[in-house]
Amino acid sequence: MLRRLWPMSAISPRSARSTKITLNSKLRMVLILEGLLLMLGLWAALTLRLPNVSGFLEGLPEVGIPSPVSIRAPNSVEYTSEIRTNELRDRAEREPANYVYTTDSTIPTQQRALLEDLMVAINNVRAGPVLSDTQKEEELITILETSLPSADAPVLAKAIVGFDDAAWTSVQNQTLSLYDQSLSQYNYELDEDAIGQLTQKSLPYWVGTRRFLLPEQRSLILALTTSFLRVNRTLDEEATAIRQREARAAVEPYTVKVLEGENIVRVGELVTQEIIEKLEATGALPKSLSWFGIAGRGLTASLFALIFMFYLVFFHPNLVRQTRSLLVIVIILVITAITARLLLPLRPDWQYAFPLATIALVLTVVFNGRLALSSMVLLCVVLGLVESISMPLVVTLLLGGTVATFMMRSADRLKMFLLAGASVAATTTVAQLAFWLDSLTMVNLNDILMPLLTMLLLGIANGTLSVVLALGLFNMIGRIAGVVTPLQLMELAHPAQPLLRKLIHEAPGTYYHSVAVGNLAEAAADSIGADSLLLRVAAYYHDIGKTIRPYFFSDNQLGRENVHNDLDPITSAQIIVDHVREGVKMAQTAHLPQPIIDFISTHHGTHLIKHFYQVAMQEEDSVDINDFRYPGPKPSTREEGILMLADSVEATVRAKAQNGKLRAASSHENGRSDNGAQTIDELVGCIIDERVRDGQLDETPLTLRDLITIRQVFVNNLQSIYHPRVDYAPQIVRS
Repeated sequence: MLRRLWPMSAISPRSARSTKITLNSKLRMVLILEGLLLMLGLWAALTLRLPNVSGFLEGLPEVGIPSPVSIRAPNSVEYTSEIRTNELRDRAEREPANYVYTTDSTIPTQQRALLEDLMVAINNVRAGPVLSDTQKEEELITILETSLPSADAPVLAKAIVGFDDAAWTSVQNQTLSLYDQSLSQYNYELDEDAIGQLTQKSLPYWVGTRRFLLPEQRSLILALTTSFLRVNRTLDEEATAIRQREARAAVEPYTVKVLEGENIVRVGELVTQEIIEKLEATGALPKSLSWFGIAGRGLTASLFALIFMFYLVFFHPNLVRQTRSLLVIVIILVITAITARLLLPLRPDWQYAFPLATIALVLTVVFNGRLALSSMVLLCVVLGLVESISMPLVVTLLLGGTVATFMMRSADRLKMFLLAGASVAATTTVAQLAFWLDSLTMVNLNDILMPLLTMLLLGIANGTLSVVLALGLFNMIGRIAGVVTPLQLMELAHPAQPLLRKLIHEAPGTYYHSVAVGNLAEAAADSIGADSLLLRVAAYYHDIGKTIRPYFFSDNQLGRENVHNDLDPITSAQIIVDHVREGVKMAQTAHLPQPIIDFISTHHGTHLIKHFYQVAMQEEDSVDINDFRYPGPKPSTREEGILMLADSVEATVRAKAQNGKLRAASSHENGRSDNGAQTIDELVGCIIDERVRDGQLDETPLTLRDLITIRQVFVNNLQSIYHPRVDYAPQIVRS
């Protein structure tokens, strides 16, 4: 009788079920540290304040928005304004007189000489009496590529050869004239800005005004002129820095006097940094949180973190075992909470566009919907405790994240992201409208259109940003957490993938075996709630190592002699075993996700290759059984256990069917038939029982009920493939 197989390691988060979990000392310590990190992050989100911003308490001024209150100076103060002083010093520093330039007057002369030399070289080629036009073009291309690296040398060379003497003379004269005009325009002092202005605007305009020139002449003149313009006026950074420092130092500190009772800010007045500075200098701005307040918020953050970690332990035990994934989740929550805490108060008008639903989308795709919902609740409760963030905003963001979670329940298509984004936009808009209507006492129809349009735009911005960020982040977060997302799996399952193409072309028998294994494994996974998509893709890749020596495996020996007949059993066993090692190497080289690589290394576990072991026992007196075992490790997840069973069952049933040793269930009542044939039900049962007795499934969370269900699914699927055929009567041919 099979015993219950309790889990010993983590499984795929999307297929996780609540199972018993034992917290050893190491896992307990990891949970404590990650819970502490979550607590510190939430504590920071509840207490952090942006520098020089006072409006984190309701009813007090915030920079950039109208003041909700009027504040007068409680006393007379004279202070040095850092803001005004820095403004005056910055203005003095930026004075044009402080910039020192150096000019090299030899550069324009040298460049003009080089331009003239280029024209002389071109004249020599044009005047060459023994050269054909093609040879002239080749010579000119070489010259132009050296002198005009950024120009289209072949086109220019062809044009030069095609010019008659008058046209070429005109090009030379206009080029030198425009070069001189360019230098004269800037008093023979060219910097980067001057050259940019010349090449982009002035020279094209000047050339365009010379209507007597052909288009080919204009292009050549522009290329020649612009290629020889060089910077000869450069900024002396050291001298400039000295002058700027002197200019800043020469500005006296700006002193501000405030009289007692003076209005510092009035209701509706736009709050500036200077007003905040004046409030701080007069003591009219409230001081930072007291130590008692900070401690109280820390205690609140501790309760949140503790409850959330207990929630994970009781409702996501398999995820708790994945310390890497759990750390990623904690970091995501901390970063999101702090980011929302800092950004939301900055732009009150845009708060409803904050894409908090991104977290729901990413966590649903990478992990599961329950975790996403609980994370959204945690974040929104924390944000709800921030004084400058209103409760309607928190509820709206929570509703948007909840809808996003529901819409992403099946994230194997890009359209699901688009539908989720549209749902978030619609939910956010409707929620805003609901709270807006609730706050109204009277409605003027003429004033409705603009608020409605604003709500709609904010809702669309929220949904769009959430989807864009989720699409950019989910793949990266999945890789960091060691989780394969459905979209990655759909991409890996495409036959155009290099490893699958290699398998199809070099080991077609193995490929069709892999497809059949994928069908069995997927059906079994669906029956017990495991990750069927992950299993199907893993099945496609589990035997890619056989492409190294395809004809050493029976899958690919159709019509060939078995090569193992000429090998000793140890060598044959090692060749069979090597397909696992080689498959892992190939998968790592192809950068397949780690969960897929784990399937390759565990799909045989540490099972014994019995055929060659028995042959060796018959031929030799002493045999090391370890020479005939797969390297392992054993499967550690439900999915890995299912793949091992599906692989063994499919291969065995197919081999029996090909050798005529598969019989219908009704053909023999008790045990095996005379020729050793078995029914599919007997074969599947024997294989599963053998793997259990061998301990290959000990480390998986598969239960007795799971194994019974898997067995029945295997039998039903295989019987539909290998069902007995009708023995048709021979045809009678009448003369």
